[in-house]
Amino acid sequence: MKVASNTAAAQAAVAGFANIEVESDGQQVTLGSSTVASMKEGASVANGVLDSISAFISGVKRQADGVTALASEIEARDKRDAASVGGTR
Repeated sequence: MKVASNTAAAQAAVAGFANIEVESDGQQVTLGSSTVASMKEGASVANGVLDSISAFISGVKRQADGVTALASEIEARDKRDAASVGGTR
């Protein structure tokens, strides 16, 4: 039985995440001169959601980068293991 790591498969699995872009200074909600408390609270919530989504996407991208790095490490380990038992890949 031959077990092999596949970095290309790992890269393909997370490739779509690399294309996600979020503007770090995304459009914030401003109210101008409104004094309605619920409008102010709504603007604050909307801006908070924008910040949270941006942070979430950044975290997903970091994890995706980690998947490809881990796949490379596992592939290298598998090659060393195969060589130590006399097999080659």
